[in-house]
Amino acid sequence: MFGIKINRITLFFPLVIICFLSCSSQKPLQRDTASKLAEWRKGVWINSQGSYTIYTDTHYFVLYLSGDSTNANIYFGASQVKYNNKGMARKQVERVRKLPDRDLELFKNSVFQKDNTEEELIIDSTQFAPGSCNFVNGILYDSITEENEEYILLSSCNGDKIKIFSNGVSVYLPKSGGESYSYRIEKF
Repeated sequence: MFGIKINRITLFFPLVIICFLSCSSQKPLQRDTASKLAEWRKGVWINSQGSYTIYTDTHYFVLYLSGDSTNANIYFGASQVKYNNKGMARKQVERVRKLPDRDLELFKNSVFQKDNTEEELIIDSTQFAPGSCNFVNGILYDSITEENEEYILLSSCNGDKIKIFSNGVSVYLPKSGGESYSYRIEKF
């Protein structure tokens, strides 16, 4: 009518630009706390005392050895873990502990069912108590005290705290003072 010729490319280009601008201006999807805890924990961790800890989606394993054959300090633990928006729940399945000048301690909590599968860790989210921990039916509930995009601070038992950073650093903060750093050396 006015001598302007419109083709498909002329119409398509502005639509692409509008779509790109509207899609790129959206805020990133916020992850829930349980997802962040699982992601930030997953992997192999080591601390300066020589302890190795491996976290998966549903388990964690700890190995610590120090001393020598005449005065050994040994700890091995295997636990189930479940992440929740209110914190982290843990249930120990096996433990071997040998402190210097003490007898060997063994603990085993069978989690196998008749069909040789593992019994799922079922938690009660009402047992998370903000700012403290709770121990009910063999399950330890570490509760969230503080959270932001850089770290999650969990309250554990005896007034101790655990600060888990998004960058692969974790700090154990005992109530008695001091701090113990762990570093994720492998992420999966």
